[in-house]
Amino acid sequence: MRWTDATAITPLGQQRFRANVDEQWTSLQGVHGGVVAAIAVNASAAVLRDEGIDEAAQLRAATFGYVSGNTVGDLTVDVEVVRRGRAMTTTHARVVQRDKTTTVARFHYSTPWEGLEFSDVTPPRPKPHDAVRLEMPQPAHLNNTETYLDARTPFFGGAPRAEWRAWSRPLERGSFDTAWLTMFGDFFPPAVFARTTGPVRAVTIEYSIQIHSAAGSWTLADGEHLAVRMHTFHSHDGFAVEDGWIHLPDGTLLATVRQTRLAG
Repeated sequence: MRWTDATAITPLGQQRFRANVDEQWTSLQGVHGGVVAAIAVNASAAVLRDEGIDEAAQLRAATFGYVSGNTVGDLTVDVEVVRRGRAMTTTHARVVQRDKTTTVARFHYSTPWEGLEFSDVTPPRPKPHDAVRLEMPQPAHLNNTETYLDARTPFFGGAPRAEWRAWSRPLERGSFDTAWLTMFGDFFPPAVFARTTGPVRAVTIEYSIQIHSAAGSWTLADGEHLAVRMHTFHSHDGFAVEDGWIHLPDGTLLATVRQTRLAG
């Protein structure tokens, strides 16, 4: 199924939308949370278009609370415009499946602002020649991008750091938007899987993404990849925190992500 079909929404009126998730997006437990987040992004964007919000106001930050798991099938998304300012608009969304709230979300949209310009972020490594294509029988969602992992961080390899380094691009073509990017920020298996020697619980309860560009859409040339690093730097009392950095091929930081996971 094409990405646009997988995240398609049908208006139901009163800022409510229906969508359907199929087996292509199954994850370790139920449905991949990233595709549900992308559907919510599409629903929120549709409401902003209906409200006549400035098209230059792009998604710059989003937070998702996964309060219950989704399963394959239909779901609905309710969107509320919380505040509409001159430059920034905030919306909330609630995803419901089988009369149960599964995901709550908050979105901030803004036109570009003049401000400080600097970056202390370490440039990503070039894609090594021995990077390994990520192809899995399960979870199915891991096959929905073209992704290569650093061979030094295999699954359950007992590595000294809970970290993935990877290089990815969309499957269908080189172009992507904020909805795909939101999915992608939640795409990777828990980084603790690089450090442990076997499966452990690592369920996301909150996911946030900060988009460092107001472009709204991007295109990768043939052979170009986004460079990614995901690192769980601390785990205590059953909760782990994972940070991620997503770079464009020229090294520009495109997005940062953070997840809080139940880990054990």
